[in-house]
Amino acid sequence: MSVAQEVLKQGDFLGAETIDILPDWFKTTFMDFSEDLEEAYDKGRHVMIYFHQNGCPYCAKLVKDNFHDKKLVAKLQKDFDVIEINMWGDTTLSDWTGKDFTEKEFSAHMKIQFTPTLVFLNPQGRTLLRLNGYQSIDKMHTTLDYIASQVYLTESYADYLNKLKKNKTGKLNSHTIFASPPHLLMRSKNRPAQKVLAVFFEEPNCTQCDFFHTQLMPLKQTQDYLQQMQVVRLDALSNEKLITPSGQRTTAKDWYEALKLTYKPAIVFFDKAGHEIIRKDAYFKQYHLHSIMDYVLTGAYKTQSNFQRYIEHKSDKLREQGITVDIWK
Repeated sequence: MSVAQEVLKQGDFLGAETIDILPDWFKTTFMDFSEDLEEAYDKGRHVMIYFHQNGCPYCAKLVKDNFHDKKLVAKLQKDFDVIEINMWGDTTLSDWTGKDFTEKEFSAHMKIQFTPTLVFLNPQGRTLLRLNGYQSIDKMHTTLDYIASQVYLTESYADYLNKLKKNKTGKLNSHTIFASPPHLLMRSKNRPAQKVLAVFFEEPNCTQCDFFHTQLMPLKQTQDYLQQMQVVRLDALSNEKLITPSGQRTTAKDWYEALKLTYKPAIVFFDKAGHEIIRKDAYFKQYHLHSIMDYVLTGAYKTQSNFQRYIEHKSDKLREQGITVDIWK
């Protein structure tokens, strides 16, 4: 077979988008976080780190939509110093402990699995809140208000969001895939489960939960993946009692908060011994959702700890087989 035929056989790569010019109101920095945090504190501001990567359509959406929304930008310029980090960049930086990293080393140190990721810091460099993946403009308004007003000093993010929710009553979307309570989810290395565990956290009157159940849940590939797992769904607002994979007695509401989840529907995946593998805690379309499930079920996480490297390798393999990959599908 000729080289030309080999080239023609390769599948297309669709959906990638990179924003080359970031907003000019991002902080100009020497990448010394101790200095950045001190400057922010002196001005009564917070540091927000924006982790991104080239070709990320979710990052492009955040920049094009959120970072160009006038009201949202006004809040960011007033109360936040925004510092961007390229997940795979080689620029050197110093963190708040004085340790030196490249951008990609720092991203690994911060366990960044998805882009965009937004991390809000206090003056000492402690993470106040972390948002994994794209967040809507409305959600970001709420988040910025929570951080800027320092509500985090007295109230968790989950409680803050719950108080803002107007209608807390109603039913969750039903599906036969979800196991019935009581949910006794304990598992360990000595007493492993037969399947990996997928725990869904949802709530009534949730637009994104409805989207998931109408657009993603009915897909054959979604069902094929979930059929291979133990699947549990919890109401993140409820006091339903359960036992976690580690054997702790708690409620659905308290467990959602303890896991520091920030989105609904969230899905947290645990291995057969009860260790968390990865979580879907943001808005994702079909390709990324199925890639997360594939990452879990194939055991790829055991040899590749970085999900972004995994999905890049997966996409390359599919294209070598002549399959078109659309990461924005």
